[in-house]
Amino acid sequence: MLKKYEIILTVLALLLIGSPLAFDLGALPIQSWDEARQAVNSLEMLRSGGQWLITTFDHRPDLWNTKPPLLIWLQAMSLGLLGPTEVAVRLPSLLASLGVVVLLYLAGCRVGRPGLGLLAGALLVTMPGYRGPHLARSGDYDALLCFWVLGQLLATFAYTETGRRRYLFAAAVAVGGAVLTKSVAGLLGLPSLVLYVLLEKKLLTTLRRPAFWGAVAVGLAGPVSYYLLREWALPGYLAAVWNNELGGRYAHDLSYGPHPLLFHVNNLVKYQCRYWLPLLPLVGFLVVGPASASRRLGALLGLFLLEWLAVITFSETKFEWYTGPMLPALALLLALGAGAAYTRAQCWLPAWVQRAWWRPLLGGALAVGLVAIPLGRVFYWIKQERSGYQVWGEYRAYTAYVRDYRPAKTPAHILAYYDDNYFGSLHFYQQTLRARGLHLRCCGPDSLPATLASGTQVLVCLPELRARLQRRYAVRLVDQRETCTLYEVTGPAAVTELLGKL
Repeated sequence: MLKKYEIILTVLALLLIGSPLAFDLGALPIQSWDEARQAVNSLEMLRSGGQWLITTFDHRPDLWNTKPPLLIWLQAMSLGLLGPTEVAVRLPSLLASLGVVVLLYLAGCRVGRPGLGLLAGALLVTMPGYRGPHLARSGDYDALLCFWVLGQLLATFAYTETGRRRYLFAAAVAVGGAVLTKSVAGLLGLPSLVLYVLLEKKLLTTLRRPAFWGAVAVGLAGPVSYYLLREWALPGYLAAVWNNELGGRYAHDLSYGPHPLLFHVNNLVKYQCRYWLPLLPLVGFLVVGPASASRRLGALLGLFLLEWLAVITFSETKFEWYTGPMLPALALLLALGAGAAYTRAQCWLPAWVQRAWWRPLLGGALAVGLVAIPLGRVFYWIKQERSGYQVWGEYRAYTAYVRDYRPAKTPAHILAYYDDNYFGSLHFYQQTLRARGLHLRCCGPDSLPATLASGTQVLVCLPELRARLQRRYAVRLVDQRETCTLYEVTGPAAVTELLGKL
């Protein structure tokens, strides 16, 4: 009976910890960078009539986004089940993020401290960086990558602890899944895994096992097959992969640089983990403690964090989400450190508190007290994203407007006047809102047509473009919401008005 209640309480705890990840998942519109790219890839794949090998954008082969299509396949299936909605685009990332929370719990069970696994999940969910762009609640690659990379770590640890070959195959599947998710990024943590197996004096034994080479074959089968088939179907793909993801991205800055060398360290300290880094000194109790499974797992996590940070630090291209796969490992390391500190502190407690049945109750109460307020605050922060511009600024204004706009008459035709030549999220809504009778057309800052017919509706959310439109045309205000205005062109601007503005 007691075991049954433990299972129920564990499931409830996991649901509570994971609930902020699912809360209001569809509130924000699809974001232009890079969520919209994947959303369009997935929607076009779903509607392609069976073309599941080559990803497309605007119905042309996509050689700008050269990553393998595991996420795109999952999103296409989700769109097929739920329809073309924001929730459907983000559902695979949500499931991967919830899977990470479960893996952290299982890691705690592996070292005999399931409560620390739950604590690690709570620490992770309340990290601002894990909820930020590209990660847990976004239809991007990084949430799924975090799941596979954490799987690599924990399967390697389980193998060194038990020697069972099933964990070799689990690690290989995790490596293959990571590569099929985000190409070479799925391999960045392998040097730390090899080093850990070497330090555990099990590398030579592992290399001699036939099961190891069988696992290698399993891990390589999926990625190698995909890359060869993709190149066969459309030659030039491997060259694009090389230029974008290997030499190009690592050796040349493709971000919004230049960035300082310690960009990722500053990002972790000041933004992604700023609430929980004060727990880092507690890891010292794990280091100086007695030999245990927790200490060995902490050593693996530490090696991984240092190695991953070193690799991305010396990459020329730097984006804040490159540290994403570090966050689950860091949350688990902090939880293990807190557990080691609590174990050390027990000797200072009164004798009656040290009784066996009191210890887990006290430890659980301390953990709940630590994370209760931050978990509650997460819901507040997510609701603030609805009306704020924390996520991609003016991009959100355009997409929020067109997604929620209900025209008085259908069909309605709107020209979105924007300050860029690429607007992926509007491209997604172009394809999804036609069923509602709303037809979108986009133009960049310098491509506003020389003549617009009277009655044309133009959406503009930027003051400088609004002024430029009014210099060219006489307009009538149709609708206004937040920073966006919808105008109807009534004719060319008056000649006297034009001369006065010149």
